Amino acid sequence: MSQVLRFCLFFSLLCASAFAQDKPSPPQPSDSSDPKPGQLTPSVPCVAVPGQSYALYLPSNYTPTRRWPIVYVFEPGARGALPAGLMQAAAERYGYLVVGSNNSHNGPGKPQLDAAQAMWGDTHARFAIDDRRVYFAGLSGGAHLSARLAQLCKCAQGVFLNGAGFEMGTPPSRDVMFPVFAMAGMTDCNYGELVELDAQLESLGFPHFLRRFDGGHEWASPAVWGEAMAWMALLEMKDGRQRRDDAFIAAELQRATGRARKLENAGELYFAWGEYRAAAVTFAGLTDTNALKERADALEKNPAVRAGAKQEKAEIEQQRRMEQDIFRIITSGLRDASQEGRNSLRMDALMRMRHLREDTLKEKRPETRRVLERARGGMFVSMIETGGPLLDAGDYAAAESYFELAAEARPDSTWPYLALARCRASMGDKKEALRELKRAREAGVSPSELAQFVKTNPKLAPLADDPKYQELIADAPANRAVHQ
Repeated sequence: MSQVLRFCLFFSLLCASAFAQDKPSPPQPSDSSDPKPGQLTPSVPCVAVPGQSYALYLPSNYTPTRRWPIVYVFEPGARGALPAGLMQAAAERYGYLVVGSNNSHNGPGKPQLDAAQAMWGDTHARFAIDDRRVYFAGLSGGAHLSARLAQLCKCAQGVFLNGAGFEMGTPPSRDVMFPVFAMAGMTDCNYGELVELDAQLESLGFPHFLRRFDGGHEWASPAVWGEAMAWMALLEMKDGRQRRDDAFIAAELQRATGRARKLENAGELYFAWGEYRAAAVTFAGLTDTNALKERADALEKNPAVRAGAKQEKAEIEQQRRMEQDIFRIITSGLRDASQEGRNSLRMDALMRMRHLREDTLKEKRPETRRVLERARGGMFVSMIETGGPLLDAGDYAAAESYFELAAEARPDSTWPYLALARCRASMGDKKEALRELKRAREAGVSPSELAQFVKTNPKLAPLADDPKYQELIADAPANRAVHQ
């Protein structure tokens, strides 16, 4: 049986068991190390699966005598406490349990599924969970995973997709429908993906909302997470999963209308039109939405709205052209039979990447700069995602080319330098490996982090006794004792 089929069967059995219960299961015996309501616990070990853990936030009024909604969160770097902390205020306000995996990260699918299963099993054994109100959330690859889990298990009330949409091979379908609250930074490299997903969800009839925010390819702010959970709460009131609260509905209507008016007053008529239109759909059946519909209809006739839609499409296409040009050059270079040809194309790609970065930093026009920033971020992510598997497969020369481009796109990022150090050490170039470790330190890797990185990468082991490496980690706690 395949891993995916096992996962589907696992979730189906768990969900069927949960729905068959009319009352919460008795709480499990606790001890002094149990998580405390109202506190963010960075690491809760999964009892039945050693090595798996998750960050947890329990609302301060949590009690096992009634069932609670839960959000399972997947962070690209397996840092569960990061999104759990951002969601904490909203979870407290709206009464959600939040669990963020400390094991799931961007990469192969099996570890991600293992982490999801471990979290599901452990939380259902420990806490009183309302399986009619289960949600998945994630950033980037974690967003892809969240959408895929919802499709597989058919157990999700909704998903929160931050910085990415559905996986390429498993697009949204009417076969499995659920509410989607998507969040996109205005300079996110995946901005276009989320805009196009929003239109696709509209055509399929999914309940959906796209929340744009100022930022890049990153987790949305606590304020945005508050809006996201409030939106899901409104949908729950529509379908009877949550008691209707007229005061809450009125407050959220005022907030949604205020956000749309703010955009309109700022001259962002295209985005304002989208907010009015989406709010009218969200609040339909809960309160009078005539004012929202009328304003959306009026704005739709404004030429500026049509121009805004056209501009957004043009920006997305421009970003993709920029990315494709550089990616095509470096890919051609890897196929070139001659060393001279490969070097020439590699230098051409590096030069284009440098110009893209410099143009981004110099550009004063916001609408142009955000396109350049999206393209630069897109190239950085593409280079990392393409180079990683090549490095793992032992194709160090090819991986090196991609990581060089990633470092050129984002010289402030530490990851490309660490990856380059692995490549060059694997190719026997000790001097260049040390140079990359030095660049990683200059970009922000701490001495202790660098020491741990070298310790856990066998190819870098020969550097451990080198005086130049010892200088780089001189401030690491483990080394201070050696020099005393």
